Amino acid sequence: MIYHNPVIFVPDMDHGDPAILKYNGKYYLYHTGQYEILVYESTNLVDWEKVGVALTASNDKNHWAQIDLWAPEIIHYNGTFYMYVTGAMTKADGNADDEIRHIGVAKSTSPIGPFILNAEPLTNEWSIDAHPFLDDDGQWFLFYNVRNEYTKGPNGVIGCGNVVDKMIDFETLAGNPTLVVKPEMMHEGNKEGTWFWNEGPFVLKKNGVYYQMYSAGWFGDDTYGMYVATSKVPMGPNGMNDTTWKKWEGGKPILASNAACFGPGHHVVTSGPNGVDKYVVYHGYEPDPEKKGRKVHVGKFEWQDDLIKIEEPTLEAIPAPSLPTVDCRFDDGIHSINKSLASHPANSFYFETNLSTVNPENSTLGGSLSDENGMVLKWTIDPDEKAFEVRQGDSHNKTLLKNDPDFSTYQHLSIEKTGDVVALQVNGLVVYKRTIQSSNLKVQLIEDPSVTYKGTLLTVL
Repeated sequence: MIYHNPVIFVPDMDHGDPAILKYNGKYYLYHTGQYEILVYESTNLVDWEKVGVALTASNDKNHWAQIDLWAPEIIHYNGTFYMYVTGAMTKADGNADDEIRHIGVAKSTSPIGPFILNAEPLTNEWSIDAHPFLDDDGQWFLFYNVRNEYTKGPNGVIGCGNVVDKMIDFETLAGNPTLVVKPEMMHEGNKEGTWFWNEGPFVLKKNGVYYQMYSAGWFGDDTYGMYVATSKVPMGPNGMNDTTWKKWEGGKPILASNAACFGPGHHVVTSGPNGVDKYVVYHGYEPDPEKKGRKVHVGKFEWQDDLIKIEEPTLEAIPAPSLPTVDCRFDDGIHSINKSLASHPANSFYFETNLSTVNPENSTLGGSLSDENGMVLKWTIDPDEKAFEVRQGDSHNKTLLKNDPDFSTYQHLSIEKTGDVVALQVNGLVVYKRTIQSSNLKVQLIEDPSVTYKGTLLTVL
């Protein structure tokens, strides 16, 4: 199967600042809108269907989000979907007041919406482009963009830069924004050199190093591109004067305009349908000037040692993202899921599922890894105590789960075995990592009728 970019194309419509939420085996895509944010659905990252309006601007004349709903990014936690979105107030002439933009939160019980805006914004200064990031220890951070005296570009010209702050909870910041990157070179602005940008943060972590991918240049033409900066800590110690983060190659782009796409940037990174391969989803302009507005592109994301490699835009056909070896993403029957899993034992594999129970106090959540000689590892979750237990041979390990997961709502579980090392994660946080020398392991889930599983997959590595 193949696909062509852009993956979402509506004539004369702008699809800027796309963001992806992966939930229960499906993908949901959101993008910037003037008065509303649309939501699209997909199972493979390349075929999208519009399924509704996720968010509508407020008609309250005193509200912070009356117009210009920019750069939405969504996370799920305990049954609530949190949208971090920029909004502006409307001037008397009907246009947005560019001096009064804020990031705020909108909430929903469904990824499709409707999302309801909070009455007050999350930030108290000019701010756009929010990106929530979960660190290994369970601490959430918000990376976002500000425009002030500290973020000016070359020669003191007006510019905006990215900052980071701790999240007290999903609707409260600590209030100590710390500088990450700001424009420092002429190519980070428009061609006239009258305005500069470092914006659109997205953060990854690998081998103890934080990678903040961001966009620089003017979003309206081919000066726009994708960049990266690194740090050993998410927040430096010196507030808006901090210089902890360092730009890769002194500010060299990792994705720039070419003949197939102008101004590629403002992106997110997500896993493909097989749960293993990584993809970058970004906006860009088509080379045909008659095709107006930014369109959604999808490209392969790869690590080359500790460097990030992004597939360059092309007008040619591209191989579609690979499907899982065992694809039970839309199979709700636990018996048939286990039967499919049992037929694919593997030495190295990636497994994921989302599980919930209607009876947290009396349910058995868990599963096992077995080889031809029997059970090698058994894991269980106590949803009442919020504890994760693993028995491997004679050893017994118990870990209290971070961030207070509510198992009456869907929680994400993954298991990855690479060589002899097996790692189990709950909601993106490692709860167990050990060596297992057994080969040809099969994954099985405990068949409790009060427990449901969605988005289940296994990919042989």
